[in-house]
Amino acid sequence: MNSEFELIRYNDNLPARIEIKQGEINTPYHWHKEIELVYVLDGALEFNVNNTAQTLHTDEFRLINSVENHSLSADNAKCLILDISYEFAAQFDESLYSSVFKVISGSGAEEELHNLLWQLSRTVNEPKLPDLRQYSLITEILHVLFVQCRHENPNAVKEGENIQSRHVKLALEYIEQHFREEFTEKSVADLLGIQSVYLSRRFKEATGKSFTDYVLEYRL
Repeated sequence: MNSEFELIRYNDNLPARIEIKQGEINTPYHWHKEIELVYVLDGALEFNVNNTAQTLHTDEFRLINSVENHSLSADNAKCLILDISYEFAAQFDESLYSSVFKVISGSGAEEELHNLLWQLSRTVNEPKLPDLRQYSLITEILHVLFVQCRHENPNAVKEGENIQSRHVKLALEYIEQHFREEFTEKSVADLLGIQSVYLSRRFKEATGKSFTDYVLEYRL
């Protein structure tokens, strides 16, 4: 199954994107660097993560780790989607790059995350300082994930799988950290110790965009 790369644009003043999807939902198979949580507010949502399908019902949620392939579909549902910046999360602990999050069913972490996501859903229509409250809830969610849900990820830098490619991930991280500066595909390839033609091919395979097009879109 083909999977497209999604470049996510964050809400103003937040290290994340928060959105409510309602009605017919059809999000094709895709991946992104952000950590995602999907919370069903009403109806039933068909979920597919790494070719494993399941159905989420009202008041249930699912966590998707960075760069995991996933899709969403529903005939008529309402859900909250939270995409948290991977770079924002990683600044608190560099070992995040070799970690994966798992929420155990019936655990205290599941209960805490459920409560925080419910609170987050209530902020969408708040009249006063909603982004301040949202920022607070995002950091609380990250705290629960780091303290109670983090495990070692054996596939963190598994080479040979385009989406998990170490070189592509490092290039994406470099772009996000230095997009205000001047650089070229060759200069980034030199920093990574690889040929620019190799980076170009890997980058296009993983993201569906050329290096130059991605940088231009990100800078916008």
